[in-house]
Amino acid sequence: MERLEEIKKKLKEDLGDWEEVIFGFACDLARTLAKEVLEELDNELMQERNDTMKVVAYKEHWVTTLFGDIRLKRRLYRDRHGNYHFPLDKKMGLAKGNHVSPKMRELAILASTNYTFREVEQNIKAIFPWGVSHTTIHNLSGKVADSHIAEEEKEVNALFEDGVIPESKGKVVPYLMIEADGVSVALQREAEGRAEVKVGIAYEGWQKISKERYKLKEKSVYSGIMNGDRFWEGFSLSLAKKYDLSRIGKVIVGGDGASWVKEGAELLGGLYELDRFHLKKALHQGLANDPLVAEIYQAAITGEIAKVDRLLVKAQGKIDSDRGKEIMRLRTYLMENCYGLRDYRLEVNGDGLRGLGAIEGNVDKLIADRMKKRGMSWTKRGAGRMARLITLRESGQLNTWIKYQSKPQHIPSREKTTLKEAQYQDEDNGAWLSAGLPALHGPHSNRPWVQVLWALTHGDMEA
Repeated sequence: MERLEEIKKKLKEDLGDWEEVIFGFACDLARTLAKEVLEELDNELMQERNDTMKVVAYKEHWVTTLFGDIRLKRRLYRDRHGNYHFPLDKKMGLAKGNHVSPKMRELAILASTNYTFREVEQNIKAIFPWGVSHTTIHNLSGKVADSHIAEEEKEVNALFEDGVIPESKGKVVPYLMIEADGVSVALQREAEGRAEVKVGIAYEGWQKISKERYKLKEKSVYSGIMNGDRFWEGFSLSLAKKYDLSRIGKVIVGGDGASWVKEGAELLGGLYELDRFHLKKALHQGLANDPLVAEIYQAAITGEIAKVDRLLVKAQGKIDSDRGKEIMRLRTYLMENCYGLRDYRLEVNGDGLRGLGAIEGNVDKLIADRMKKRGMSWTKRGAGRMARLITLRESGQLNTWIKYQSKPQHIPSREKTTLKEAQYQDEDNGAWLSAGLPALHGPHSNRPWVQVLWALTHGDMEA
């Protein structure tokens, strides 16, 4: 009551800072209450302890919370094996050496996927009279990312080397659209000057939200700095947790013509389509303002490859040698992507299908805004960590993995299922694989993970 009267007196003198004063008062009360409750909990934990746990000392430390720093006194225990424990820290969700509360940690790491570490520090301190340093935020974020990366590596190895697949929700949909692209980010303290962050999105179609606006339905995101094979291993693993890949109606894969994207379409048995943004861009770069652009584009999206080539030869004959080289490059690009020119909707029947092309905006929003703009540069490890945090944020798993840091447990449950030793049958268990998986007979056929993908998409696994 005495403190309350002091606050009221202060506000009478100057009411302009009433929010700050009352907020500070509320935080003082919260810190006092938290200290009393937590230290009383430590007493209860001592009463409930196992007989093999011996109290060896009392230790004090500071904990940074949403309502300020608290100095706690808690018991240190030693077990029969000589290991030391702070049971109260474990109950509070504090990992060893961690002095940031779970909620403050969650706030800082989530914010770091949108802002630089220094900006997060500044923004937190602009809201609260206290906060955490950008170095601490960087370290906390890195630990969460490293934990998930290590766990995924175990799952990838288990799946593609031992045939152990993760538990799946088993979702079945008529269409699964997959788009992938790469974005170049600047590096520092590395032999290379730049690295490519690969980004993939998968979605089930489009949902109308207004007269002219649509959003992607059930979007999944995957990203990281890795080669094409490792990207598709990780992405297919994440999709296998959500979908029954052997019963998907049709898979459509869109990309800009990069070989690693086309390989993904091949490995997943999907129908590849060249992104229309890149198709138009290539046509305008090669033909400038030539009236043939519209005609060639129309021929391309209807799959009239011979007509496309004939029109390009015609255009090449009308111009000088320098422009001719541009058209030759265009012809090469289109011929390399000839199987992806035809609009997939001419092959797939279905209501509400729209053109692909969502990856460009997603690459910008997901990766470029945080990792490329404003002159930022990264180490490879740092860029890989941030790409993983963004993936976790988009999948709604970031908070789970933040909590996982202080509660060691095996989060992604696995179902012990292994590949059949018998030779794979030609029987098709999914309509979208009616032509078989080309990768099984192509240049990647000897790779173990190609064999696993075949089994996953055909449901050819045994417990």
